[in-house]
Amino acid sequence: MKMKHIPPLKSLPVFLSVCEHLNFSKAANELCVTHSAVSQSIQNLESYLGKRLFHRTTRQMTLTEDGKRYQRAIQEGINIIEQATLRELTSQQQISISIIPSLGLKWLIPRMPALQEKYPDIDLRFSTHSTLALELLPHNLDIAICYGEGNEWPEYNVVPWNEDRLVLVGSPAKKPLPDDLDNYFAEQPTIWVDRSLRDSDWTHWCQSLGVDVPNNTKRRYFQSSVQAIEAAIAGLGVFVTHRMFVNDEIKAGLLAELTPHSVLSRCSYFIVSKKESQNRPEVQNVIAWLQDTLKQEKSVTS
Repeated sequence: MKMKHIPPLKSLPVFLSVCEHLNFSKAANELCVTHSAVSQSIQNLESYLGKRLFHRTTRQMTLTEDGKRYQRAIQEGINIIEQATLRELTSQQQISISIIPSLGLKWLIPRMPALQEKYPDIDLRFSTHSTLALELLPHNLDIAICYGEGNEWPEYNVVPWNEDRLVLVGSPAKKPLPDDLDNYFAEQPTIWVDRSLRDSDWTHWCQSLGVDVPNNTKRRYFQSSVQAIEAAIAGLGVFVTHRMFVNDEIKAGLLAELTPHSVLSRCSYFIVSKKESQNRPEVQNVIAWLQDTLKQEKSVTS
C-alpha cells in the first residue's frame, strides 16, 4: 500500500535527537552515525516539508515555530508506535490508568484484585495525577479518572462516572451533632486539607447548609485527604470530605457520617480515554468494569 505524505522515515529519529540536543554532533554520537549523516537527514526532511525546522548559527541552534509544532506531532506519533509495539511484545494486554491520589488509594486499589480476577490477562499499570489539565498522549495513558466539570478534555472520549457528594465525618465516638452547628464548630476541632482544591470543600458544604465556615483557631491542616481521613479516624476532629474517599471506612465502622446532610459537589468524576483506544477490547472492559462496580456499590447502599 502506497502511503501519501510520509517523510523519509529514517530522518524522524534523527530529527527528534537533534531537537533534544540542539546539536548535530551530540545527536550523531547518540545515534552512532556521522555528523554529515545527521546534517543530510535534516536537510532532506526540511526539503520534503518545504520549511525550516531549525535556526542555525555558528554559535547555537534553536527550533523554529514550525519545528516546535512538528516535534510535538512526531513525538506523539512515536509514543503511539512504542505503546503499540510494547503491547504486541508482551503476552498480556497492557493498560495504563491514572487517577487522583486519594481516590486511587481509597477506592481503586482495594478493588483491583476483583478486576484482576475478572480479567487476568490485563496488565494494569497504575499512576496518579493531581491536575485537571491532564494530557493522556504525552504520558502514554489509556484511561484516566478525572475530577472536573466534564468540558476540560475536548480531545478525548469523556464518560460521566460519578456525581461527587461532600459529607461530614468523624470518629464514631463523637457525640451526635446538635441543631446549632455554628456553636458546635466554634468549639470542635475541624480537619482541613492544605490544598486550594480541597479548601473549597468545607466552604461549599457550609454554605449549602447555611452554616458559618469554622474559624481558623480550631483548624488542623494536613497535606492530603488520605492523611486527613486517618486524623478523623484517630478522633482529631471532624472532616468534610468526598464520600467516595470514605465509603469503606464508614462500612468498617472506622468513621461515621455525623449528619445526614450530604452536599453535591461542584465537580464530578469522569472516565477519560484516548479516542484511538476505543477499538481496544481491553480498554472497553476496564471502563465497563469501573462503571459496573460503582453501580453495584450504589445499589447496595441505596
